[in-house]
Amino acid sequence: MRATSSTVQPGTDTAAPGSRLARRLSLSDVLVYGLLYFCPLAPTAVFGIVYGMSGGMAALVYAVAALAMTFSAISYSEMAKSVNVSGSVYRYVSLGTNAFTGFVTGWLILLDYFLLPALLSILTAIGMVLQFPESSRGFWILMFIWLPALLNIIGLKLTLRVNKLFLLVQLVTLGVFFVYSLWGVFQHSHATGLLTPIWDGQRFELLAILSAIPVAALSFVGFDAISALNEEASGGGRTISRATLMLLLLVSLLFFAQVYLVNLFVPAGTQYDTEQAETAFYSLSRDIVGAWFQPIMIVVAGTVSGVANAIVSQMTTSRLIFSMARDGRFPASLARLDRRGNPVAALLFVAIVSSVIGLVAANQVQLLVTLVTFGALFAYITLHISLFHRFRKHPERHWFKHVVSPLAGILILVAALASMNDNARWLGGAWLCIGLVLALILHRQGRLGSLPLDQ
Repeated sequence: MRATSSTVQPGTDTAAPGSRLARRLSLSDVLVYGLLYFCPLAPTAVFGIVYGMSGGMAALVYAVAALAMTFSAISYSEMAKSVNVSGSVYRYVSLGTNAFTGFVTGWLILLDYFLLPALLSILTAIGMVLQFPESSRGFWILMFIWLPALLNIIGLKLTLRVNKLFLLVQLVTLGVFFVYSLWGVFQHSHATGLLTPIWDGQRFELLAILSAIPVAALSFVGFDAISALNEEASGGGRTISRATLMLLLLVSLLFFAQVYLVNLFVPAGTQYDTEQAETAFYSLSRDIVGAWFQPIMIVVAGTVSGVANAIVSQMTTSRLIFSMARDGRFPASLARLDRRGNPVAALLFVAIVSSVIGLVAANQVQLLVTLVTFGALFAYITLHISLFHRFRKHPERHWFKHVVSPLAGILILVAALASMNDNARWLGGAWLCIGLVLALILHRQGRLGSLPLDQ
């Protein structure tokens, strides 16, 4: 079946007849999907990088990142209750402001979505090469892009069943790590003071903490993925709204707890080089639990969570591309659904693009991490603006949710973006400029709504 193409104008939230995704996901399904997108073991991939950038206060960085994401989660939750179609922040901003800003925002979040499947495959490949030194990183990258793509093409319900098993394995592994870490703390075998991961007055530098936030924020980029399921969730926006706030609490606690505990066992004065930083969590888990645990952590964090996260990452990316193609922003061929209602053309497109990026940027983990978060954080800023704009004269405007929260979120996110490294800012800025040019072209062709100055 081919989805019909329609252009969404500001203030509407309807999709073309016959092109809607089916509502078939319960609240528990959305929570499982969300936990897998966030990935309970997400900090394992970037802990060493965050530790080095923050002067040893990785737990503080995650606490600040969680605070920043709280405001973003509130904005997503509020918008989800008033918009009931697929499209994530792209759709929210289109309806909250105008179609031009919505397209640019969708273009920005695509930077996140295009790079994330490739980044996940690279991080998974790093763990597998550590376990199997003779193997090729490129082989694992392609393996962990196309296996999830195949599962997604087979269908949503199958991937949900597989993902529930993957989630259970991750939580059990994390539980083992927590038990041994807490036992080590009670036995006073940790290497630093109990407050050092949160505050070390001798090493604290505000700019260092801010510069590490975009890297830690990689663990929190799942809110937009949840909103992309708005059209497929039973109960629509209210289900997505509830799931968003529940997931914020769950992942914030999981991330902070594991980062705080592993931070306690890093010997004072440790300096990680690039290769050591990428595998720091694995090495520390061996020291905390035992040599037997490291291969388990690598397989679970690298393979199980990598495949599970890649499944939902590709699923979300394909649904955003499907939504933008359905609105006439991208070629109509990308809005094609198969007989089971899956956006198969968009899924294949995502897998191909991810394969190219993964192979080209196989040794650029830190740059990819910051670029992923550049797109997400910039899109979150426009989300806050759209929420403020949508409710500025609304009779049900809530002072904290619709005024204070979005303004606070904007301030924190702007500070985090300003502290990014120069390469990420330049490349991210170039991507933004391309999006602006494309939006202007589409506007001139009459394929977008009116520009702000025309309204």
